[in-house]
Amino acid sequence: MTILFEGKSFELLPDETLLEGIERQGSSVPWFCRQGICQACVLQARSGTVPAAAQKGLKESSRRQGFLLSCVCRPTADLEVERCDASRRFLSRVEQVEPLSEQVLRVLVTVPEGFVYEAGQYVQLERLADGLMRPYSLASVPGSAALEMHVARLPGGAMSGWLPGAVGQSVGIRGPFGECSYVGAELDRPLLLAGTGTGLAPLLGVVRAALAAGHRGPIRLYHGSLTRAGLYLWAELTRLVERAEGLEVVGSVISLDLLPAPEVPAPELPARESAGRCAISNTALDQLVLAAPIDWGKQRVYLCGHPDLVRKLQKKVYLAGASLDRIHADPFVAPGNAAR
Repeated sequence: MTILFEGKSFELLPDETLLEGIERQGSSVPWFCRQGICQACVLQARSGTVPAAAQKGLKESSRRQGFLLSCVCRPTADLEVERCDASRRFLSRVEQVEPLSEQVLRVLVTVPEGFVYEAGQYVQLERLADGLMRPYSLASVPGSAALEMHVARLPGGAMSGWLPGAVGQSVGIRGPFGECSYVGAELDRPLLLAGTGTGLAPLLGVVRAALAAGHRGPIRLYHGSLTRAGLYLWAELTRLVERAEGLEVVGSVISLDLLPAPEVPAPELPARESAGRCAISNTALDQLVLAAPIDWGKQRVYLCGHPDLVRKLQKKVYLAGASLDRIHADPFVAPGNAAR
């Protein structure tokens, strides 16, 4: 297949992605995950046929405009592509960085003028000095004084290591992306939210938005971690439960050998009559979710965090009866062949 990009025409090698071919020609396109998830590598087709797989996860309006994910695009015919402004770039500033745990930072950045988002969506945070970008979900709700992100602190992390010293510095914001957001027209629909690690951020955003909207249906939030310390923001979640009737929060700690016994109040999920309580379980997160006594056909489901868990639960809750169009999946992926 012949590719035309920025005045250069070249042939793709067998099984080569569009992104790989562009890089082989000496050009560069921003990217992060190289798995078709983060949407950092979006280009726009000017002519030719775009493979359906290269548009998976994009909004319908973006697909109609010919936007595609270059990292997973394997054309079956000649294609002309160009750079595009699939999402606007806004200038922002790092206002505050604070530890939520040994592993997680809360990062607050200014809300740029004209930036419109929904709680639970994600943005690309850009370090202006070198263009380094990372995707982070938003735990804040529209109208908040700042955009709130939860950043995992990683050994040698390029962004997570830089942010603690970046207060006051300008950053770029691209987005928002994703459809992991609260549906305000469904005040009575039961919500089930499950995530691991900093997958709590978008789920917390959805819960905050639901409570602000006066949601009447039951809300079950599951947060999974390998250690008790990994269940960050537990005090804030407890306060939310105390104020919100119908909200239930369950923490899942999988590695019992790392958890002091006194910190495990209950090994199993409380029944409906115990809704409104916080509990910590030693049962694996997926088992907790699937054992919940609920009618899956009525649920709106949000799954975030580790990609293996998200894929596994997405399939199992669908088979259990959840409607496919009411399952929101936001897997968190590591950088492809790059330092974080």
